[in-house]
Amino acid sequence: MNHNNKFINLSFGVILVVFLLSALTFVFAVFLGVETFRIIFIILAIVLVLFVMLLFTGFTIINRILKKDENSSLQQDMSPFKKTLIHIALKVFMPFIITISNLFNYNKDQIRRVYIKANNEYVLSLNIKVEPEKLLVILPHCLQSSKCSYRIRNNLNECHQCGLCNISNIKDLVEKYSVNVGLATGGTAARKSIIDLKPEFVIAVACERDLTSGIMDVNRLPVYGILNERPNGPCKDTLVDTEQLETMIKHFTN
Repeated sequence: MNHNNKFINLSFGVILVVFLLSALTFVFAVFLGVETFRIIFIILAIVLVLFVMLLFTGFTIINRILKKDENSSLQQDMSPFKKTLIHIALKVFMPFIITISNLFNYNKDQIRRVYIKANNEYVLSLNIKVEPEKLLVILPHCLQSSKCSYRIRNNLNECHQCGLCNISNIKDLVEKYSVNVGLATGGTAARKSIIDLKPEFVIAVACERDLTSGIMDVNRLPVYGILNERPNGPCKDTLVDTEQLETMIKHFTN
């Protein structure tokens, strides 16, 4: 996929730059005459080399996830050691790559998609099952049709199920499985829903940017991310695959 290629290109670029910095630092350390500065450069070079190794390990782990077939899952044959490595890659390597992507405005959404997919595979590997009342589905307000005369401000009970948007089907889903749902206008509202409802697991629907920042914000709470569809552009009349949402609700509940 295209976003996988962008991720690979950026990762290799970053690793190469850090490696060259390491080599340059070693050169300074060898040829510098002043002993104090030589020691400083040697220490810096060692740190950079270790950082290169960390980056390469993180890249290898995430890239293996991306190469997995869509129908396969990390749930199978997943040792605790591998789970730990993936967790470290998600907490250290990917945030660094995302920061570089944001800094240079390089294919930000494609890189974020890689992070979301890797996070989802890691969450699936944890084999989490919770009671329905402990699962929270967070939805963006932009799922509601802009043509709807009944504005949903607090919860889905305000939905009149006119059928203009996905909200009607989602309301049926959350009632069918007795899970909690929160509507969010942004990260602050999403965090408030988590604080108020205290879930043990979250399924979040959002765009690449909001999903990525949300997953990172609640790093002690497992979050499965589902990307919304934006046929009318960002933040207006967006859609979500309700079949995928139902599948994940069933998967993570007892």
